[in-house]
Amino acid sequence: MERQTMLANADLTAKLRESISPALPYNASLIALDILVAVTRASNAQKPLSVKQLLATLPYSVTGVRYNLSQLVADGWLIKSRRADDRRLVRLLPTDRVAEAFAEVRRECESQLRVPPD
Repeated sequence: MERQTMLANADLTAKLRESISPALPYNASLIALDILVAVTRASNAQKPLSVKQLLATLPYSVTGVRYNLSQLVADGWLIKSRRADDRRLVRLLPTDRVAEAFAEVRRECESQLRVPPD
């Protein structure tokens, strides 16, 4: 998928998240979505996030982010990649599955926008 398209898809998903958050019941947590957006944006800017940077970026507990991050890696949404020059540093990268999911969100939003309001 073209890099610019993938970034546009991630940006649209972030905007959707910002607009729907106040309407979610019980102050619902979307930690996994925020992780995917942050990792995708950083990766497309050619500045992949380390786990430490991700933890500093998101307004959630370390435990909540680590738990969701582990699930996203286990389920094939993200990969952890060690840097060749310093094996201690782990960078987070989105898989094609993330690009496809953001593209689907974008298509759904665009189709909803084309439907006239009631």
